[in-house]
Amino acid sequence: MTLRRAAFVCVLAALPAARADAEDGIEPPERIVAVARAAAATSAGRPAADLEVATPDPHLRLPECPQAPTGHLAPGARSPAQLTIEVRCPAPAWRHYVAVRIRAEEPVVVAARPLSRLQVVSADDLAVVPRDLATLPGGYFRRADEVLGDIAQRNVGAGEVLDPHSVRPPPVVHRGQTVTLLVQHGGLNVRAPGVALTDAGRDERVTVRNTSTSRTVQGVVRSSGTVEVLFE
Repeated sequence: MTLRRAAFVCVLAALPAARADAEDGIEPPERIVAVARAAAATSAGRPAADLEVATPDPHLRLPECPQAPTGHLAPGARSPAQLTIEVRCPAPAWRHYVAVRIRAEEPVVVAARPLSRLQVVSADDLAVVPRDLATLPGGYFRRADEVLGDIAQRNVGAGEVLDPHSVRPPPVVHRGQTVTLLVQHGGLNVRAPGVALTDAGRDERVTVRNTSTSRTVQGVVRSSGTVEVLFE
């Protein structure tokens, strides 16, 4: 057999195997990654270049989806830099979760100098600097005016990122204060007297005793003397 003929026979022998690999009905991992990347970019509002998508397990053998799978942000706790994307096929029904890391910096508010517990935060106490998303706590602030006038809830070191656990707005309703309860439900607008049982800032939840009924209710502070009753 000539060398050319031998090579031709080898190619023919390889064709069935190659065809079987391409048509074995297994979902391509590359498509799962592409769907996860697109969904993460949409959810995070980030360019695809900022995203690091985990490669599926090489032993993963999902049935090939006859249509393009869909990707959605999975529910649950996440860090600012870590997302979980659920890639789903309707039929044959399967779902696969893909971890996506955001590689980017975000401008955040930090303490420009040490803060003492119960200290009122001023402009000189704050700085806005870029920080790696992977290092940020949940609920960080992006603008200094978001925390101006807030009160430090604990001692804060210089350079530390501020979040709702380290500072909070000053209370506008104090425990024992007489307030007006505002009830808005089903087209009704009713006001009743009450007494605050806890301190709370504007737009924060507060517990109030309705002095007309002696019932304890939950509400949200709308002003220094008004609490809107919540219906849950």
